[in-house]
Amino acid sequence: MKKGILLFLTTLLCLGLTACTEQKTTPPVSGQSSQQEVPETQISAEIADAASTSEDSHQEEPDTQSSTEVEKSQSTNLQELQSDSEDTEAPESQERKLKMLVDGQELDVTLYDTPAANALYDMLPLTLTFEDFNNTEKIAYLETQLPTEGEPDEFDPDVGDLCLYAPWGNLSIFYQDFRNSNGLISLGHIDSGMDVIANMQGNFSVTLSKNEN
Repeated sequence: MKKGILLFLTTLLCLGLTACTEQKTTPPVSGQSSQQEVPETQISAEIADAASTSEDSHQEEPDTQSSTEVEKSQSTNLQELQSDSEDTEAPESQERKLKMLVDGQELDVTLYDTPAANALYDMLPLTLTFEDFNNTEKIAYLETQLPTEGEPDEFDPDVGDLCLYAPWGNLSIFYQDFRNSNGLISLGHIDSGMDVIANMQGNFSVTLSKNEN
């Protein structure tokens, strides 16, 4: 009887020890599982951050493209303005050639590109009567006044200069050097035959015409 009781108590003790052992070993398993889950959470967070950074990068690309397009547009506009500026620049001065017939001899004349000279060119051909003045120049009077607006107020003539003396409205061909004079406007220059003009005595006829050659 005593042996049976001891055996029964021993069995109960073993069962109790087994139950305690199971309870002690269970928590570590749960803790280990929790520790394994932490890295997965961190990985998820990193993936989310990477996705967010990628989205921000994609959102910034349109701004960069837009800035590049603006720069290209500004460069194109600048080129167009420069092209328009070149197109609207004033044309280069164009001198024109005339023929001057004096005593049967043909002389070469260069006419400048000025308002007064252009008006004289439009009046050609002209036949004028020249006379000597002050042993310095040969002068002839025009029936139509030449425009003087925008012309210099004075000029220092040299031998061969063709001028307009605005106060009197006459053409002047200088065969002697002369001083700077108010009201004198340069029209052109006699390129050849000045000795012919200088040697003419009294009044003589001169025909001015365009040189079409």
